[in-house]
Amino acid sequence: MSAPAPQVLTHTRLACFRACPRRHYLRYELGLRPEATGLALRVGSAFHRALEAAAKGRDPEAAIAEGLDDPFDLALVAAMFDGHQRRWAGAGLEVVASELAFDLPLVNPASGAPTPIWRLGGVIDAIVRLPDGRLALLEVKTTSRDFSPGAEYWLRLHLDSQLSIYVIAARALGYEVETVLYDVTRRPALRPFKATPVKARKYTKDGRLYANQRAQDETPEEFAARVGADIAAKPEHYFARIEIARLDEDLEECRRDLWIQQQTIRACQRGRAWYRNPGACFEPFACDYLAVCQHRDLDTQTPAGFVRSDSVHPELDGAAMSGG
Repeated sequence: MSAPAPQVLTHTRLACFRACPRRHYLRYELGLRPEATGLALRVGSAFHRALEAAAKGRDPEAAIAEGLDDPFDLALVAAMFDGHQRRWAGAGLEVVASELAFDLPLVNPASGAPTPIWRLGGVIDAIVRLPDGRLALLEVKTTSRDFSPGAEYWLRLHLDSQLSIYVIAARALGYEVETVLYDVTRRPALRPFKATPVKARKYTKDGRLYANQRAQDETPEEFAARVGADIAAKPEHYFARIEIARLDEDLEECRRDLWIQQQTIRACQRGRAWYRNPGACFEPFACDYLAVCQHRDLDTQTPAGFVRSDSVHPELDGAAMSGG
């Protein structure tokens, strides 16, 4: 009998397990996913598609529309992408590789031997050459969090294992990256204006609605123009880039952490015991599985509002994997 195929460890999977092993069990062991996709994921995915399309000479507008049906979502992402392109025009970055998928052995840092249980996988946003000639790993994020200078957002990045994993992977694939360029875009908090309910409308003496009231819903075109104007007026509020260093010591620590974490996941798999972390139910956002976490039959029953999929790593679907 042949050995089972290795399982895939991604940064997303590891982060899910660290947050709550029970959540990891539902998502990665049972393949349960919410049917509906939240705004943050919809917008972030579409924004990444647009940047990838632009880097590869394809149509960004078509890439945005691939996974979005709501015209207001389309308008929001289009305005973000246009603002991003304007903000960093002339930055002098040369894209060396874009959406670089990797599939690498997971190695015991003590012995140097790979485990047959796991492979390390993921997709690097881009490898770029900086104006001074250095190669950098470009990591692109969208967020609603505060990333103004001195904000806690930046402090966390020095501990972020994803950056270390991706530097390790980039070097294993032959890209001698020397730094990480972290590119973050704020997701606009603006939402489409709705018509004022008829009963709540107030009129001036000459029959016009008060300035803060509307007779009609805002159109997607109007919304796009309003978001675009806000972004253009406050580029520092919406966009930032900063270099994040990764020393050899950081990478070695990451390798040790990966090994320990895979051992912990394997212990849960072997014991068929996935403990809950109630501290992660609402932090940083409400858990997708909160309403069904207490159910006992999820290994055989798919609850309403969820789907079950054999593909537990959708970010890797269709990716051309490189590795060793």
